[in-house]
Amino acid sequence: MTWQEPIAALIVGLAVVSLYRHLRGLFGGANADSQASCHGCDDCNSQPDPAPATRPLPSATGRTH
Repeated sequence: MTWQEPIAALIVGLAVVSLYRHLRGLFGGANADSQASCHGCDDCNSQPDPAPATRPLPSATGRTH
């Protein structure tokens, strides 16, 4: 056995654990202690988005004031 095999086994094992946790988070049932999660809906955000930053437009001569 070479040193690459244990390293590869460790990487594969970490990938499997990560995939398991990800899938459990996606498909896992809610329990009594869990809170509702937001999946990107705009209704969850109680504060409005800040106005976008504006910059002065160049004049017809190409110079800004």
